Amino acid sequence: MRHLLAILLVSLIALLGLSGCNSKPAPTDYFPLDKGLSWKYQVTDTAKQEKGFYSVTNVGTTQVAGETATIRRTDDGRDYYLVKKPDGIYRYATRTLFETEPVIDEQPRMVLPLPFLGDAEREWSSKTVSYVIRRSGPSTITTEERPPQEFIMNYSVVSQNETVMVPAGRFKNCLLVEGLATLTMFADPLTGFVDIPIRTREWYAPGVGLVKLERSEPLKTRVYLGGSYLFELVGFNY
Repeated sequence: MRHLLAILLVSLIALLGLSGCNSKPAPTDYFPLDKGLSWKYQVTDTAKQEKGFYSVTNVGTTQVAGETATIRRTDDGRDYYLVKKPDGIYRYATRTLFETEPVIDEQPRMVLPLPFLGDAEREWSSKTVSYVIRRSGPSTITTEERPPQEFIMNYSVVSQNETVMVPAGRFKNCLLVEGLATLTMFADPLTGFVDIPIRTREWYAPGVGLVKLERSEPLKTRVYLGGSYLFELVGFNY
C-alpha cells in the first residue's frame, strides 16, 4: 500500500511539474507564437563594426484591432503584436517603452505566409526600414532629403529544405525567405540621388523559428555609410 501511494505521489509531482512548464512548439511550426518561448541572437553590424546580442520573448496574448495578438518583446523593451490568420502571420502593431498603448500599423504586415509549406506561389510585399545605413560625415541635407523611414520590400520563399549552421547548432529543412528592394535616397550634394539595392535572407527552422538573418545595404558616400547585418541564433528556450 505504501509502495502504491509512493508511486501515485511521484506521478502527481511529475504531472504538476509538467503543467507549469511551457510546451514545446509543434515540429511543423516555422514561426511559433507559444507563450514563454525565447530566442537569443548574436548580432554583427559591419557598418558600425560592432557585435552584440539580441533577445526576443513571447510574453502572452492581448486584443489588438479586434484580433488576438501574441506580444513578442525584445530586450530593449519594444513589443511587436503578431496575429496568426489563415493565410499568414501578420504584424499588427508595435509599442516602445515611451508608449502606453500599442501603435496600430496602417496596414498589417505579413511576416510569413500560411501554409508554411506548399507549391502555391509564395510572394508578398511589406514595409521595412534600413537596418545599417547611417550618417558618417557632415552634411547640409535637409530633413526631407534624409533616407525615408520606411520602404517596400518584395519577399518570396525561395527554398523549403535549407540546412543552416549557427552557434545554436545545425538546423535542417529550413525555409529560406528572400527579400529584395531598391531604396532611393539623396546621398550627398555631389552624388545626388542614388538607388541602393537592399537584400534580406531569412532562414526559419521547423519547431524553432528564425535561426539566421542576413541584410545587405551597400552604400558609401561622404555622408552615409551602409554595410551588412547578421543575426545568428545562439539559444532557444521553451
